[in-house]
Amino acid sequence: MALAMNLGRLSNQSLLRNKGYLYNAVRCGSDDTPPPWNYLWQPGKYSKKDHDKIAEKYHLHPKEYKPLPESACMGDYPDLPMIGPGAKDPYYPYDLPVYKKNYHETLHHKFDIMTEMHYDFGYKHRFEPHIGALICITFMAAFALVFYIGHKYPTFVPVMEKQYPYKGQVHYTFEPADEK
Repeated sequence: MALAMNLGRLSNQSLLRNKGYLYNAVRCGSDDTPPPWNYLWQPGKYSKKDHDKIAEKYHLHPKEYKPLPESACMGDYPDLPMIGPGAKDPYYPYDLPVYKKNYHETLHHKFDIMTEMHYDFGYKHRFEPHIGALICITFMAAFALVFYIGHKYPTFVPVMEKQYPYKGQVHYTFEPADEK
């Protein structure tokens, strides 16, 4: 019994220290939306008369909601801008900091390729990727040219002949000494 009380006390203390757990619990409990089961959130057919209801389903304002084109075959899923997590504010206290995503934020339909491990859409690079590739190729070509030109002229370490005190005299050998 004492063990159960200690575990309960420790879990309550850790929950109260970390406000993120508390905030998420309150947000989830205060919603009138159905539980997050996958079959409830699959895209359905888009109709203009249900525009406001569909926008509410994806937690968007009706003026912000625009469905994907019919060529994408995603039904009523919203057409969201491609902004990856690298382009978002790193200091904002996100609910899911790994993905830089908040609770009830609608995911882009290509969310799996928009992580920081893959190409990061919307991120402002110091150099454009094609300029960076051109710099790399130029750098490698310059080194290859220097290697090709220098390969014709072999290099060596200049060393002088060993100098002994008396020329022609054997100072030591590795042969066994003669015993007399």
